[in-house]
Amino acid sequence: MEQKILKKDEIGKLYKEFESEYNFYAPINQKGNIVFEKIENPEDIVLDYLNSKIPPKTVLFPQMEVLFEYTLDEKDVEITDRQDLDQKILIFGIRPCDAYSFELMANFFSFHGNWEDEIYLKKKENTTLIGIGCNSPRTTCFCTSVGGNPFNKENMDVFLTDLGETYLVEGISEKGKEIVKKLSWLSDAADKDVKKSQELAKQAEESIVTKMDTDKIVSNLETSFEHPIWEEISESCIGCGSCAYLCPTCTCFDVIDETDQYNNRGRRIRIWDTCQSCLYTLETSGHNPRNTKIQRCRNRIMHKFSYYPTNYDLLGCVGCGRCITVCPANNDLRTILSKIEKIEKEEDEKVVA
Repeated sequence: MEQKILKKDEIGKLYKEFESEYNFYAPINQKGNIVFEKIENPEDIVLDYLNSKIPPKTVLFPQMEVLFEYTLDEKDVEITDRQDLDQKILIFGIRPCDAYSFELMANFFSFHGNWEDEIYLKKKENTTLIGIGCNSPRTTCFCTSVGGNPFNKENMDVFLTDLGETYLVEGISEKGKEIVKKLSWLSDAADKDVKKSQELAKQAEESIVTKMDTDKIVSNLETSFEHPIWEEISESCIGCGSCAYLCPTCTCFDVIDETDQYNNRGRRIRIWDTCQSCLYTLETSGHNPRNTKIQRCRNRIMHKFSYYPTNYDLLGCVGCGRCITVCPANNDLRTILSKIEKIEKEEDEKVVA
């Protein structure tokens, strides 16, 4: 694998290489929070961040998105489809957990059936990811417990490692290798650079102290739907939905038609929604199959760690820890999962007693 060196003062030069061909997104500091936005000034790019508050899924699955527009006449409806789906997208500075979340979302939006969400899948197909390893994961990160790693390169096209004064650059996918070749002005990496990147990767992995047996958690959830633990878990939840809105793998959305009745036209949009809202499952009849907080909290955990493994043979969580850092009630998903992991053990102890 060919490895190159990018100097930190050459980020602007790299941006110039791509700005005409791609919609270039990268992390910036916006009012004290790291978010991914389309870049116009490369000096705004921030790469020494712990994690973005809002995940970069907003690039491919924004909070509000037009599905199509339409015009009305007396007899027919004329649909105008999106014309921007062939545009190339480059996401620069994405972390491994968030890059992996795109794959999990693609599993959902392909539906494994006769229908696909063409909008999401087309945008993903036209997206290039230039990622960067996590030298210093947050104390709330637990990616290693859900199959990830702070230096996981599998879902990247190009991977960067922050060496201090420079970045080690590696082409991962075939597309990524071609990109690195085109950046002919990059200098060659030395053995010491490669060795340092390996040391940083090892240190980052060892710094994540959370260790969970997710196989045990998945297994316990299969037989714990009516377990009293759900009452304990949901007791302090206030149902704000922050955990879901800022989760990189949550895909719930509502669909609304906005109609301009004076001009006989309109548009269909989708907006983020959350199963933590009491309105999410409210039926027109007034019946709500999940009318309690206990049921809604249970659904979120079951979705990530039971339904997702059943449907896709994958966990629906990347261990980014955002739900932990943003929860106003200080609910910690790791604590919840630890309690679920111990369910069978506690039951066995009761039998022995």
